[in-house]
Amino acid sequence: MIMMRPAGPANRRLVHNLQGMPASTLHGDAAALAAGLTNGEVSVHYQPVVRLRDRKPVMVEALARWHRPPSLVSPSSFVPLAESSGLVRALSMVVATQAATELGPLWQQLRLTISVNLPLGQLLLPDLPAWLHRALRVGGLHPGQVALELTETTEVRDRSALRRALMRLRRAGHRVLLDDIVLHDERDWLLGLPFGAFKLDRSLVEQLPRSAHARREVRRMVRMAERGGRQVIAEGVSDQRLWQMVRSLGVHHAQGYLVSRPLPAAALAAWHGQWRGGPA
Repeated sequence: MIMMRPAGPANRRLVHNLQGMPASTLHGDAAALAAGLTNGEVSVHYQPVVRLRDRKPVMVEALARWHRPPSLVSPSSFVPLAESSGLVRALSMVVATQAATELGPLWQQLRLTISVNLPLGQLLLPDLPAWLHRALRVGGLHPGQVALELTETTEVRDRSALRRALMRLRRAGHRVLLDDIVLHDERDWLLGLPFGAFKLDRSLVEQLPRSAHARREVRRMVRMAERGGRQVIAEGVSDQRLWQMVRSLGVHHAQGYLVSRPLPAAALAAWHGQWRGGPA
């Protein structure tokens, strides 16, 4: 993602908790984050996504890290902070630029699409394609090499506006993924909009071995996706049992600790060679 988001359904609760913080604390933390964005404290790691049928690496998700001396700040704290304090655009631009700078030179070797996460408010802005283009240009990347993920921190109230935004981004060359789909998701109606792929939240994937209902829902989403030429990506694939489960349900791609933990850009080439040399 352009940002690493808190795990699925917890997002809104985390934002609510931030809103309840004392103004002085929130202001101080926001000022520290703003400073961190300008002095290089925010870095990016990349979590690989692979195709289930042949193990081919296809994408990496860009995840922000805030190294605020003397410690590493949890994304579950600083991402909602960025959203609530008006810094989300600045965070997005820093991470997009860094991802392009780091992975642009690796494109010919790895051929991995970069996925970056954006909250709804940023996705709807008409100037999003323009500033993304400027950010990607530093690494020689084009829009088709960068997908966007809609995170679920904000309720979608205007589906027409979202549809227009998705079409605008599609015309600009970006595929948009619907992130954090959970069981009994209140956003189920979003599956009918022109997203390029659906991402199953880890909480849903982990229920699959013990829940027939969860398995039926995933099969339904796979059928819906394939009718529109789209893919389904399973997050949180942490062991062989979950790998085999999502593959048997027709899911197209997998992401999780079985594949790899998030890596710095410098470690991606070594991971890529080791993964491709592993058993089929």
